[in-house]
This record gives sequence, C-alpha cells and structure tokens, in this order.
Amino acid sequence: MTRNDDNDFLTSVDNSFGKLPDHLLIEIFIRVPVSEWAQISCVKKHWASLFRGECLWQAALTRAFPLAGQAKRWPGPIPRGLSRRRYVALHVATHIFSLDGEVDEIVGHTYLFLKEQLELSTMPPPSGVLHGTIIGMFSPSS
Repeated sequence: MTRNDDNDFLTSVDNSFGKLPDHLLIEIFIRVPVSEWAQISCVKKHWASLFRGECLWQAALTRAFPLAGQAKRWPGPIPRGLSRRRYVALHVATHIFSLDGEVDEIVGHTYLFLKEQLELSTMPPPSGVLHGTIIGMFSPSS
C-alpha cells in the first residue's frame, strides 16, 4: 500500500465514522474501556460533546451497573451531570472499596466529595488522608 492509499483509507474510515448517528457512536464508546475515554474524547469535537452530554453517561451507567436504579442514592444534589457523577461514584465504590459484593453509591459520592475538597485546599494533605477518612467514616464504632 502506498502513502496515498493509506491516506485514502484513513479518510474513508473518518468519513464512515462521521456518518454514524450519535446513538451508534455511544453504543461503540460504552464498550471501550473507561481508561480510553479521555483519549477518544480528544479525537473530534463532536465526540467530546458526546462525552460531556448525559446520553453517553446514562447508557454507560445502565450497561455497567444495571442495578444502579435500585441502589442507594446520594440524598443531596449531585453537581455537573447526574449520570456522569453517578457513574463515577459507582465506579469508585466498586474499584476502591470492598463492600462485600454490594455497590454503595453513597460511599462513592462521599469519596468524590472529599477528593474535591482536598483538591480545593491550599494546604497539601498528609499522605493517605483521603482513604483514612473514608475508612474512618464507615468503620463500626467500638
């Protein structure tokens, strides 16, 4: 294959993806590992807008956590897009904390809240303060 053939092929692929409706792009994106989403969102402005919108996050939430509608929900307001915030909270709860097989959205939201507060702080926290705070909050009192 020559260089021109390569460019023609890439242009053809780009045009094909450009013609896909948003709901098909979302179905493709939610099947890609989450660790790749930041890179994917940088490819095209249109794709970045899909990652900022609620539709992709709602689809990802439903696919990754089918029982999320039945899970405990954070009682307060959740800023910056409900579905995205819920997805991240459930992802954090599943991958950072051992909850005996139960995914607890409140634990995930608490973690995100404390993380954001520490990021806003002007003083650097001691190492491990975030995880220690979470563990301390949810440990049974003795």
